[in-house]
Amino acid sequence: MAEQLNESRSQGMEDLPAFSIPVVEVVSKTSNLRTQNNPGDPWQRGTLTERDNKRVAVSCVCKDIVHGLYEERVKSFAQENGEEDSDDDDGEEEEPEHCSLIVLHFRFDPVDLGRRIKKVQTTLEFSAMDGRDDAPVVDRISADGFYWIYPTSQKEIITSGASGKAGGKVFGAELGGELKRERVVEREVSHAGTVRGAIRTLGANQWKPNAATWTLMENTEDRSGAPISLRASILVKRKPAVDFQAHFSMEVTPDNLTQAQTWFKSRPKDDPVLYKVDKKPTNKLHHYVKETIDAEKKRKMVNNLGKLDFDGREFTDITFRTVWQDAEKKK
Repeated sequence: MAEQLNESRSQGMEDLPAFSIPVVEVVSKTSNLRTQNNPGDPWQRGTLTERDNKRVAVSCVCKDIVHGLYEERVKSFAQENGEEDSDDDDGEEEEPEHCSLIVLHFRFDPVDLGRRIKKVQTTLEFSAMDGRDDAPVVDRISADGFYWIYPTSQKEIITSGASGKAGGKVFGAELGGELKRERVVEREVSHAGTVRGAIRTLGANQWKPNAATWTLMENTEDRSGAPISLRASILVKRKPAVDFQAHFSMEVTPDNLTQAQTWFKSRPKDDPVLYKVDKKPTNKLHHYVKETIDAEKKRKMVNNLGKLDFDGREFTDITFRTVWQDAEKKK
């Protein structure tokens, strides 16, 4: 009975207009949580953010972090044989482009009956730890662009027409009948949830892209909620041996009943994620091949990060719902 009452209230609230709340990150009524770096090991924390107010839960964790070179350095025949390259006027070898790959996994889960998340907007903004250095430049992201998720369709019938009087007047009486002309149009209308990824330039003093954003929205027709899972990747170009940081933010719009029962406030400031460029690759999702770039110092780095296939499941994945096909068992 309690569940039926709860669901009835939820349906009733959905018929009401959405509340005008400028910032809608979900936090509990009793806590003001923030994600902080470990003072003993502040570098590259695994959990960027995590919130759970017992109605909906959201989180973002880092699945892979790899620092290396954007593309393989091609040495000339003379350099391979230890000779001086005559085409190089200054005798110095060109510095390769350095970059970092960051793979993130987002979760957006309803954890109570009748709850759902209608929209999520998340941003990762990069900057140098030292204000005198240039910010890393976002070169590629995935998912990049606009995607339809779980499309649905329905038929609509539109009737249009006009009516008028035909006849005349005899001794002050109006004679005749009403004429109608109607046109019936039947069409199929499609609806879908959406995911949009974009590279952006944020900040008054920025001249190159320094941020990645993703926006997830539900199918407004069937109110089935936004996708519950997103794996996204970012490749940034940066200066060699310069550590950097990223500020993470997330705004969540849940269903109207959850909004009514939740205390909303400006999102708490999570600590920035600190990236140390001399750390080893994590190799959790993909085996990154390391190549020797300095024979004298016997130093190796990951090569060709700029040529990775971002369409692969290691780097990009969107899940609307997961269905366990073998849940029903018979003996």
